[in-house]
This record gives sequence, C-alpha cells and structure tokens, in this order.
Amino acid sequence: AAVASTAFISSAAFAADTDSQDFIVSGEVMDECSVENPDDVTFTEILINEGAGSTALLLKNGQPASDTQNIWVSCNYAAKLSASSTNDGLIGDNPSLVTTANSGDFTNKIDYRIQLTATDGSFPTLDFRTGSNGGNSPTVNAPGAFHDEAALFVYIDRDDTAKRPVAGTYTDTAILTVGPV
Repeated sequence: AAVASTAFISSAAFAADTDSQDFIVSGEVMDECSVENPDDVTFTEILINEGAGSTALLLKNGQPASDTQNIWVSCNYAAKLSASSTNDGLIGDNPSLVTTANSGDFTNKIDYRIQLTATDGSFPTLDFRTGSNGGNSPTVNAPGAFHDEAALFVYIDRDDTAKRPVAGTYTDTAILTVGPV
C-alpha cells in the first residue's frame, strides 16, 4: 500500500508542474508566374499564288500554320496573359524591293496570329494578331490561379496581309507575358 501511495503522489506532482503555450506559425508564398520557353516557329515556305491573274503573288488562303506546341503556363494568383510582337509582324530582309512605284501592290511585312489556349479551360483563349487587324483579345485575364500545359498555335492568315509580299526571309520576335492584372 505504501508503494502504491507513493506512485499516486508522484504522478499528481508531475501534473501540477506541466505548462503549455500556444504560438502562431506563419509564412508567405510570393506571387509567381512562369511561361515555358516555346520552340521557335519557322514557316519553311510562306505560300503565295504562283499563277497569273488578279491574285498572282498574294498569300494563299489556307496558309500552312506552325504545328501546335504545348507549353506550361502557370501563375499562383489571378493574372493576365498577353502577347506582343517586336516588329508588329514578320519583316522581310529586302525592304528595297518595295518602291514608291509598287508600294500599292507590294509589302515587306506579313502579319501573323498567335493563339494560346488553356487545355483545361483555366483562362480564356488569347488571340493575338499583328498589324492593323489587331487582336480580338490581345490580353486575357485568368479568374484564378492556374497551372496548365496550354496549346500555342502560330499561323499566317491570308486575310491579314492585303498586299503581295516581296521575296526574302521574314522574321519577328513574339513575346508571351503573364503577370499582374
């Protein structure tokens, strides 16, 4: 009985000596967005009407487009997506072929389009167009955070370039941007 009594007294003494305090644990996740680097797009041959007549040398309808490529687009908050172009279109390397005499028929610039579509619907489709046609929606707003392997499609539409392109190599730099609204 004495041993049991001592054990009972010892356990009561330990209970009286305990203490507890609460504290807050916190942290912050910073705003972050990223766009995977897309592959360069090369139109191996920009097709023109080769036959004679009123449509000779104009871009062909149904111009072959780039392959669609999937790129990761991510943002941990509601953000905007946009596209832009350094030259506002593909610029040819032979500007001297467009003269005052033929400038009504020929151009040294070919307009193109960029579409970026969320494969999971997490943001509206970005539809950017260079040139005077402008984009249907050159900037779109995502309603919330997103992480998506989006489909990127770059193509030439004959209706965007009214004049005949002169011979040469055409280049531009396109920029995809994702960031604060």
